[in-house]
Amino acid sequence: MLWAVLVAALCALACAAAPPRLIEFNTTSRAWLSANQVDELIFTGKRHNFMDVTNAPTPLRNLASTARAFPDQPTQKELVDDLIAKIEIPSMQRNLVTLSSFFTRYYTSATGLQAAQWVYSELVSIKGARDDITVEYFEHTWRQPSVIARIEGAHDGPAGIVILGSHIDSVGASGSSQAPGADDDGSGTICNLEAFRVIVEANIVLQRPIEFHFYAAEEAGLLGSQAIANDYSSKGKAVLGMMQLDMTMYPGTAPVGISPMTDFTSDDLNAFMRILIDTYCAIPWIDSKCGYGCSDHASWYRTDVASVHPSEATMQKSNPYIHSARDVIDILSFEHGAEFVKLSIAHLVELGNYVE
Repeated sequence: MLWAVLVAALCALACAAAPPRLIEFNTTSRAWLSANQVDELIFTGKRHNFMDVTNAPTPLRNLASTARAFPDQPTQKELVDDLIAKIEIPSMQRNLVTLSSFFTRYYTSATGLQAAQWVYSELVSIKGARDDITVEYFEHTWRQPSVIARIEGAHDGPAGIVILGSHIDSVGASGSSQAPGADDDGSGTICNLEAFRVIVEANIVLQRPIEFHFYAAEEAGLLGSQAIANDYSSKGKAVLGMMQLDMTMYPGTAPVGISPMTDFTSDDLNAFMRILIDTYCAIPWIDSKCGYGCSDHASWYRTDVASVHPSEATMQKSNPYIHSARDVIDILSFEHGAEFVKLSIAHLVELGNYVE
């Protein structure tokens, strides 16, 4: 009992000593909050969309993505069809069993670090001896790193990276509570890994470089993806388009489909994504909205990169068990997740070979 009181006192002291954080709730509202207040946003078990912009406090503004030209029809159908035939649901199942077995993947925890190390090791194993592929940690000021795998494009190919993203971390009732995060966002992470495996093993080279991002600290205000998006922006790295996979295996109730989130995303890339769903997926698209800063695509949208977020269901029908110990594999559908792998491969290959 005395030990528990001592631990609680030390935790309270640490929170009291932590500097305040600048939290952005929408394009017109932000506030400096204490560490305790930020924890209340993270650990209530409810969806509180926000971005922690302490490290990148750009002026508040209305966001509108710059209009961009994307194809009005698929141009790589034979190649994409061949690739999606190689999707292996047993591989996805094995990987999600492992990823969701970490007690928590919270970004400040030891097991959160171990989960990122596992993702890194899986990517390296798939990469093999190919020297046109790099797998790197993107280190942060907290314990859990992000991980980036990159497949180089043709030497004379056009500029503009194509990105597929997901987030490694999970969250429960506290930073030390059980948080298997099978759906949020183990499902997106495993779909991302499977798309990487299929493309690497096919030994193809696209015109543009493609990158697979596995972000840290999404649940704490999109911290990992913001750091990477801001780094790319400051270095002038051109990005053609970014797709975020966050929750891909809970189909919800009928009608079942893939839900493009239409708020704070690129209208032009969303239009192309709907074409890809119609062409390559066995289920339809059903538009929805998720609010400001609902996942890591928002970090890229904030830097004027065309970004989209297809989700497992409309917000009204999405997984009610996230951010708890009940976010487990038993309630998920790998067949539903495979539709997102199809879409991911189509996104990477169609844009990866797109020449404006």
